[in-house]
Amino acid sequence: MDNFDQKLGPEFFKNLSAEAVTPLNVVHEEIYESSSKRPKTTSKVWDIFEKLPAQQGDSKAICKLCRRIYTAKTTSGTSHLRRHIEACVKRGNHEVDQRSIEACFKPVKRNANRLTLSHDTLISATTSLKNYKLDVDEIHRAIAMMIIVDEQPFSVVEDAGFRRLLSAACPEFPVLSRSSIKRDIISIYVKERENIRELLATCPGRICLTSSTWKSDSDDHFNCVTTHFIDHEWRLQKRILRFKLMPPPYDSLSVADEIALCMVQWNIEHKVFSVTLENLSSDDCVADMLRSRLAAKKYLPCKGVFFHVSCFFRILNSIVQAGLNLVVDIIAKLSLGIKYVQQSPHRKKNFYIVAKTLNLDTQRKLCLDTPARWNSTYDMIEVAFCYKNAFVYLAEQDKNFLHKLSEDEWEKMSVLYKFLKVFYEVTCVFFRNRQPTSNLYFKAAWKVHSRLFDMVRGPENFMTRMVREMHSKLNHYWSAYNLILSCAAILDPRYKIKFVEYCYTKLYGSGAQKYVSVSVNTLYGLFDEYMQNSARPSQTTLLSTAASKISNDKDENDGFEDYETFQSARFQTQVEKSQLDLYLEEPSHDLNSEIDVLEYWTLCSLRYPELSKMARDVLTIPVSTIASDSAFDITPQVISADRSSLKPKMLQALVSLQDWMLASDRTRGLGSMESKPEDDSSSSSDGDDDY
Repeated sequence: MDNFDQKLGPEFFKNLSAEAVTPLNVVHEEIYESSSKRPKTTSKVWDIFEKLPAQQGDSKAICKLCRRIYTAKTTSGTSHLRRHIEACVKRGNHEVDQRSIEACFKPVKRNANRLTLSHDTLISATTSLKNYKLDVDEIHRAIAMMIIVDEQPFSVVEDAGFRRLLSAACPEFPVLSRSSIKRDIISIYVKERENIRELLATCPGRICLTSSTWKSDSDDHFNCVTTHFIDHEWRLQKRILRFKLMPPPYDSLSVADEIALCMVQWNIEHKVFSVTLENLSSDDCVADMLRSRLAAKKYLPCKGVFFHVSCFFRILNSIVQAGLNLVVDIIAKLSLGIKYVQQSPHRKKNFYIVAKTLNLDTQRKLCLDTPARWNSTYDMIEVAFCYKNAFVYLAEQDKNFLHKLSEDEWEKMSVLYKFLKVFYEVTCVFFRNRQPTSNLYFKAAWKVHSRLFDMVRGPENFMTRMVREMHSKLNHYWSAYNLILSCAAILDPRYKIKFVEYCYTKLYGSGAQKYVSVSVNTLYGLFDEYMQNSARPSQTTLLSTAASKISNDKDENDGFEDYETFQSARFQTQVEKSQLDLYLEEPSHDLNSEIDVLEYWTLCSLRYPELSKMARDVLTIPVSTIASDSAFDITPQVISADRSSLKPKMLQALVSLQDWMLASDRTRGLGSMESKPEDDSSSSSDGDDDY
């Protein structure tokens, strides 16, 4: 026992209130009532089994379904016969549907906790055996999907345990090999790829793309192109379209070529609205090459103003990483101190007793950080501050505690904590939202920009130099993309123009009106294009009819009888307000209210048909290449070396299908099946040479 443990003697505990210990509930003895009190009955298994004549005193029974013979000694009971009935019913040549199986073996309470089988359901199951047909193709597909979604190696189908399981569940199922499962996966990929192609062709709005880089353990680079769109039911969707190894040099030209080739292969060039890149130095070159290609074909609305966005979370995480690097030694010392407390159950218990005695809040427990996710470091620091006095007491009483933080180090941790807080709060908004729309990013980017601006103007501390560098970096991002973010924010009924004007005023003072005007004029310009492209057959028909009537009556009248109608229509056109005008004039919703912005525009699609189409496309813009559930990750997306060694077609099929299946499950409301990374022991040399 260390010194800290020894200090907690009788003197320490004398003022602590005793806690009552609640005894465990006692199970009533009636539950274990002897079964000998119940009358004996004939087991229902004899409806399925038939007793054979005894031979040399050894009783046997034969199954009426599969003709297997089992012992029928009175001392052996009937449990083994019941187990056979279940296995026999589930066997391929005597199958029943799953509901019949469950009904047949559903336990029925009888005489205070005795479990028996229902005679009626057992007979019902046996009479429906012939209705089931083994679907080998469906089982093949299910096994392939297990390998895809759970990232299992192909060799799992050749493992002895898997084959034993499959043989017990379905003896007639053919033996699988790695080659056959590879063929199944490619077949599924080809079929699902056509479904995705049809989905993109029929989606009502425009399509946005993101391009991100994945790395392998061997430092290979893979380019992943993902499409984002809103479907007919106003649900934000995303699907991986291309996943390919990028040979060196990994430059802007190669990335631009990959994205351009992806657009051509999927026939979506004419539908692309924006491309989101990773906030690398080469992003502008990639965007310029793609923009010029699409602009030459006149595919981009509003002269490509909304075409290029850089990843918001990349720059956010880089700023956080820079802050953490300044105190990495202090964070390491704090982590070792927490480990010291948690390593001994006795020491850990005494630590929390001391914390209670010091009137500290012990609801939250000490936690350690995970280097790959910076929110865990934030949580560790936040909780550690709750126990600061307990750590000080520990350092004074335990000479073996070597990880004491000085007062200056605690002060630095306090500055870092306040610095990280706004980043944490902003990121949490997106972390809790599986499919964030672009209207959320203006407020988030403004909060971070404003916080860094305040720190730059504030008192000097050990982080001031880093904050100035990061503020310059974020200011460059803000200058480049605040127009797109503000337009998206205006289409949020909580924000509109007033909120955007408020945020710009906080940053630029009297110069804010210039930024507001640019945002509003850009939005009106985009809306005019949507109005021009909108089909209005009723108006065309009306004009044709009027022109025909004027032509037919020309000889009989003086030619001016429709002047009043023309003048009235002209005046009405001049005073009529556009859909965008009407939307902006409506009262804004409460700023902090919870609103599903896509649901809002779904309801407004009849009242503002063209405006809702524009809102749908602008809100689709992904302002991050990182999935929302990975927003706190400070490491790049990594693919295992074994999987990266697969041939290109197979690798693309595996990554794409996993994404498509999980997205399909979310769309159907089945929730997210979290994939568990496993080592893929498959080799590209075995199986089909093409994959």
